[in-house]
Amino acid sequence: MSKLDEFLAMDIRKFMVLPIGMLLAGLVIVITGYTSGTLPMSIDFKGGTLLIAPAQGDVENIAEELAAELGYEVKTRVVSDAFGNKELEIFINHALSSEEVKRAREVLSHYGIGEESIASDIISPSLGETFFRQAIYALLFAFAFMAVTIFLRFRTFVPSIAVVLSAFSDIVVTLAMMSLLGIELSKGSLLALLLLVGYSVDTDILLTTRVLVHREGDLVARIKRAMETGLTMSITTFTAMLVLFLVSSSKVLDDVAMVIMIGMLVDIINTWIQNVGILRWYVERRA
Repeated sequence: MSKLDEFLAMDIRKFMVLPIGMLLAGLVIVITGYTSGTLPMSIDFKGGTLLIAPAQGDVENIAEELAAELGYEVKTRVVSDAFGNKELEIFINHALSSEEVKRAREVLSHYGIGEESIASDIISPSLGETFFRQAIYALLFAFAFMAVTIFLRFRTFVPSIAVVLSAFSDIVVTLAMMSLLGIELSKGSLLALLLLVGYSVDTDILLTTRVLVHREGDLVARIKRAMETGLTMSITTFTAMLVLFLVSSSKVLDDVAMVIMIGMLVDIINTWIQNVGILRWYVERRA
C-alpha cells in the first residue's frame, strides 16, 4: 500500500483543524493589518514616489542619504533587464512635491547619475486609495462570478460551498502569508491573487467532479485518482513559478511567481484535506 493509499484510508476529517485554523489565523492577520495600516502595500495602492535611474557608481548609501535629505522612508532595489542593463528603483513612502523631487535628483547627481536620466512616478494617497478600492472590487467580482458558476455547475449546496470555501481560504491565507513575509500588495501580486482563484477552483472542480459525477470505483479510489491528477497540476505550476522567480529580473514577475507559489502550497492543504473531508462526509451521509 502506497503512502497516498495509507493517507486516504485514514479519516481525513480529523485533520481539518489545520485548514480551519489557517483560515481563522489568516483572517485575524489580514483584518488586523488592514485596520492598523501595517498591511504591506506598494505605492500603487498607498501612494508614494518611485524614481528609476541607471544603476551606476556606488549605490549602496543612496537610500540612507535620500532619507536624511527628504525625511521619508526610502527603499532601493537594483533590477536587470533581459539585456543585462541594470536600473535602480527608489521607493519613497510619500508623494514628493516638485521641489522635493528636485532635491532627490541633486542627491542622485552626487553618485554620477544624470538628472535627465531619472524617471519619476508620483501617486497621491487619495489616488492610491482609489486604486486599492478598485483592486478589491475586481477581486470580489472575480470571486462572486466564480461562486455563481460553481453553484450553477453542481446545483448542490454542500459540494458547491466546499469549493467556494476552499478558494476563499486560499486568498485569505495567501494574503496573510504575504503580510508575514513582507510581500507588498501590488499590481503584480493582485494579478497573482486573481490567477490563484482560477487555480484553486480548477483543482476543487476536478475533485468534486471525480467524486460526484464520475462514479467508477469506490469513493476512496475516485478521490485518489483526482488527487494524483491535482497534485501533478499543482507541482507543475509550482515548479514553473519557481523557475520564473529564479530567472526573472522584474519585480512584477517576482511578485506574481512568489504569490502563486504560496497559494499553491495553501491550496494543497485546503483542497486535499478540507475539501476531501467535506465531500467524504457529504457522500457518506447521503449514502
